[in-house]
Amino acid sequence: MNQHNQTLTDDSASNLPHQIITNRVIRQLLEALLFEKICEYSFQQGLFTFSLGQHQYCLAGKISGFSRVRLNAQQMLFAPLSQNHDPQWQAVGLLELVEDLPTTTDVKQRLLGELQQTIKLCLYNDQYLPRVNDRRQLNYHQLESAIDEGHPYHPCFKARTGFTEQDHKIYGPEFGNTFRLDWLAIRRCYLKRRFDLGSEQAFWIKELGTETYDFLLQEVAKQTNDGAAFSLMPIHPWQWHNLKDKLQQAIVEKQVIYLGSAGDLYQAGISVRTLFNISHPKKANIKLPLNMVNTSSLRSIESHSFCTAPVLSKWLVALTEQDSYLQQKMVLLPEYAGIRPENDTEQTQQWISELDGHLGAIYRESLANYCPENKVIPFVALTLIEQDNAPFIEPWIRQHGCEKWLKQLVETAILPIWHLLVHHGIGIEAHGQNMLLQHEQGWPCKVIVRDFHESLEYVHDYLAQPEIAPIFSEFEAEYATAKPDQYYWMSDVEALRELIIDTLFVFNLADLEVLLEDYYQFAEADFWRIIDQCFADYQASGLTSEQRLNQMDIYQAEIKTESLLKKKFDGRRAAEYHHLVHNPIGTTPHRLSKQLDKTPQQETKQVIHDGEAHA
Repeated sequence: MNQHNQTLTDDSASNLPHQIITNRVIRQLLEALLFEKICEYSFQQGLFTFSLGQHQYCLAGKISGFSRVRLNAQQMLFAPLSQNHDPQWQAVGLLELVEDLPTTTDVKQRLLGELQQTIKLCLYNDQYLPRVNDRRQLNYHQLESAIDEGHPYHPCFKARTGFTEQDHKIYGPEFGNTFRLDWLAIRRCYLKRRFDLGSEQAFWIKELGTETYDFLLQEVAKQTNDGAAFSLMPIHPWQWHNLKDKLQQAIVEKQVIYLGSAGDLYQAGISVRTLFNISHPKKANIKLPLNMVNTSSLRSIESHSFCTAPVLSKWLVALTEQDSYLQQKMVLLPEYAGIRPENDTEQTQQWISELDGHLGAIYRESLANYCPENKVIPFVALTLIEQDNAPFIEPWIRQHGCEKWLKQLVETAILPIWHLLVHHGIGIEAHGQNMLLQHEQGWPCKVIVRDFHESLEYVHDYLAQPEIAPIFSEFEAEYATAKPDQYYWMSDVEALRELIIDTLFVFNLADLEVLLEDYYQFAEADFWRIIDQCFADYQASGLTSEQRLNQMDIYQAEIKTESLLKKKFDGRRAAEYHHLVHNPIGTTPHRLSKQLDKTPQQETKQVIHDGEAHA
């Protein structure tokens, strides 16, 4: 029997985890294919039917908010294409499905490798990972480790290309293992740094402590008489193992010195490349690039962003400090320091060019400096299912009820992101990992946001205070000749709207909507009605002008969203792919009644049709 096929005999109990995990990978791959309209399909009476490659497919499921396709993993069938009116249906197999995909052989092979790695690491978790009976009792950092489900949409949700099972155990967040960073000393002429403290020495003593700082300086002195010409750089131990051969010539020429491991113990967060200081929890979270692919992208870090990160954070902090609304509802975790290699000499160094984006560090304020960790959860936890087969938020819903709790969640966690956009003109990528929820026994209180260096966007003409915006050409030479839509400044507010729709709605609230409907019979129409009413209340508050709100119109019947899988089919990192989706906010009865160009009969017909499409 093909090991990638989902058809397993009833007595293969030992293969049951493999079946369940592989079914999930196949389901998410098929959902993405249909959602992103990579293949045309027919949807009738709860069945999706379509042809792809050498097979015809028949899948049971539904379409939920923002056109998200939700399949039943137990009812995914396909049959060879033929003229036969009685096709021989069988469970979808991974190898056959990948072979049917409308892309090149190279992409298929790469994608299959990532899907198989996802299955392999999930099986390793299933076999060896100690399970927590009730994650509801864990604090924030414990949750970062205990949430092992991976991305709920992308099929390569645990690819981690290049990770062995041992790497996964040591450096993945699931097992909660701790490790020390490795350290390099690099000649200052090859480094770009931006610290919050004026003195480099003061910065490193603050971050490392005197003992570790002195130890590293002593290691430098052992290998060169020119120690004053060098500065420190942390590197993830897995990254060092994978890059040391490429650094060998620079080490021989004494441009780089390897110092070994030292300092505090760190643990990986959900994103794998962000590390939490376990020895001193109030010290910085450190984000380090990793040469591995997870979900849709390589987990390196754009080189320009390392030292721009503190600039962006200072800008955001300055805006929030003068905004009483955000002061009450939002906490920022600033990125306050960055360091990376840079060619600052006339002679180009090959190792710097080759390792662009693969060496560097970003230092971010720890959550522990802002609020108790037992009152914070990652936003992604809102849609988890626990060992008792009830949602993570079950006690909260039982106490407050769906409608009351959801309204509070939107007002305290969603509207502040919206306010930052429409009132100030700045969009941030607020997805399930970048958003944290501060709560009091489940009652939402504040939203905590982080990770701005690669996600912040704005349109200059839409900024409320353009005079305090950073002048980016002063920070990186490449910004001076960059075009709009290449870095942080966009050419049109459409890009900002898409950022908000993608992160807050399509891949965030839409999952919560399905959970509330499936577990509490809270109707989809009621979910989006509450969202719509909260946004309407914000508009009526007068906090932001009608003109600015109208520019950021999110009430179109169809709205653009990013195509994550389609991007993966192309393989170009900077390429952008989009598709149109149905917008449940734009077509609530409340919104439809305001469209004066339609008769009441037409409005009623559209609402009923919408209900059928999203049943």
